[in-house]
Amino acid sequence: MANVPPKRTLSEQESRLLSSLAAAGYTLFTIEQARPMLALDDAVLRKLLHRLSHKGWLKRLERGKYLLIPLEAGPDARWAEHEYLIAAVLAEPYYLAYATPLHYYGYSDLPLDPVTIAVTRRKRSVVIDGLTYRFVTVSSHKFFGYQPITLLGHTIQMAEREKAVADAFDRPDLVRGILEAAKSLYFGKAELDWDKVIAYSLKLGNQTAQRRLGFWLELLAIGDERQWSRLESQSGRSYALLEPAGPAEGVPNTRWRLTVNIPNRQLLEWQEH
Repeated sequence: MANVPPKRTLSEQESRLLSSLAAAGYTLFTIEQARPMLALDDAVLRKLLHRLSHKGWLKRLERGKYLLIPLEAGPDARWAEHEYLIAAVLAEPYYLAYATPLHYYGYSDLPLDPVTIAVTRRKRSVVIDGLTYRFVTVSSHKFFGYQPITLLGHTIQMAEREKAVADAFDRPDLVRGILEAAKSLYFGKAELDWDKVIAYSLKLGNQTAQRRLGFWLELLAIGDERQWSRLESQSGRSYALLEPAGPAEGVPNTRWRLTVNIPNRQLLEWQEH
């Protein structure tokens, strides 16, 4: 016999909890936020939430975190909340970082998978409705440059435009390569404050990232010599790879002490598409 989904019936206690959550404006909530709604001990509350999840009124995202499924989801309880709102309930403190804000600001056209979240404590990735939420542990001196934005009536923490770009050069592996970081400069050039991008890059303290940023600003003729020179590192004479995931061989760039390991034809051909 085929599995039949449970009917979306409600007891008085279940109905009271759902209506209280809805009245408080919750679509995503934690068990801590649900606790004041009913005078129940934790064991009883967890059983209540489990029953509501089984009946299709809630979706469990991970331990102690839930999505409230509205009536308009229909009898099959099919509902997908916005991925940024889900991300916002999975960790604290956090901000959406790396490839995710580049996608949000329109600086990247790559698919949004995974959703990348900067956090201060290690946390494993989770998969919800087929989408991966990846948590990147960031040291305290790099955990800055984010702001609240409003989405569908809710507040989420998103990297500022300039910080998203600086972060992309700091961790090109998290934006799918140095070319994607370079694209963010080009597609964001009408909106970005270049002095702020440079200041954020300097604050991150990654000299190799600063040299890569300087290389691309100069190549794309964005900003001016005064700004580019701020990114020139005076310490050490070793060369780094322009694309850290690329081959070890390439053409040396003496100003930026980079091995340009991307063929010339590929450096800017993406501008033509």
